[in-house]
Amino acid sequence: MRSSALQLFRSAAATLALLGALACNTPQTTVRRSSLMDYLYPKEKSAPAPNPAGARLKLPLKLGIAFVPGGSASWRVQGLLAPGQEKPLLDVVRQSFKDKPWVSEIKLVPSTYLRPAGGFENMDQVARMYGVDVMALVSVDQVQHTDPRWYSFTYLSIVGAYVLPGDANDTSTLIDAAVYDVASHTFLLRAPGQSRMKGSSTWAHREVQLREHSAQGLQAAMTDLAKNLDAEVASFKAEIASGDRKDVDVVDRQGVSLRQSGGQNFGGSFTWIEALGALLLLGAALRWRRA
Repeated sequence: MRSSALQLFRSAAATLALLGALACNTPQTTVRRSSLMDYLYPKEKSAPAPNPAGARLKLPLKLGIAFVPGGSASWRVQGLLAPGQEKPLLDVVRQSFKDKPWVSEIKLVPSTYLRPAGGFENMDQVARMYGVDVMALVSVDQVQHTDPRWYSFTYLSIVGAYVLPGDANDTSTLIDAAVYDVASHTFLLRAPGQSRMKGSSTWAHREVQLREHSAQGLQAAMTDLAKNLDAEVASFKAEIASGDRKDVDVVDRQGVSLRQSGGQNFGGSFTWIEALGALLLLGAALRWRRA
């Protein structure tokens, strides 16, 4: 009798162990998402037509930077970041605007002040609270997958969709920063940042590794975003100076338009191409005088 009971116990233990092993091998996908579209346009399937009046920016600008909150079916960034981690990440973006002559102040706005699906009304309230002219809204899409089978995920941004591939024990992160003029709600520019972390671990250590990769992925994607943002600002300046962005004008303290100055009142200095052009013109003028 005792032998039968012991055999039954061992059989039950083996079954539980087998079920545990099967559970450990079950694919797992964790999605953490904050969507700019859900925040600014909660009732729209796509961004509406831009304000026909456009934006008139007066330099120097006061800039606010904030993480976009998630909706009820999504997440709030505080749930992903450890206490005190939000500010260092936003500081990476702030460094891209630091020491720019056309920016007078940069304010880091805690994400707690932005409510899910708050729309432009909420953005306006936050902007008035912090006294900023433009807002850089940072959204995040992070997917962690622990299955060896290939997969992908799609993120819808303000300018279109991105498809990011994945793999086993994979953390893919996409961060998108969109800059808006507060007064007119005009979209000015945006820049993406991406990262991908791969690794493997024991089941017991998996959650620890996923948390580490989540934090590392955010930091790497934010650094990539800052690099891309610098290039996008230069492109934004060139488009306004050339007249390609007809919905946006920028004026300096003296009221001189960026289009009139050819961009000189936006960056504070010549680019090497502009400097070379000026030297060529000066040389031509000297030759003309000698003749």
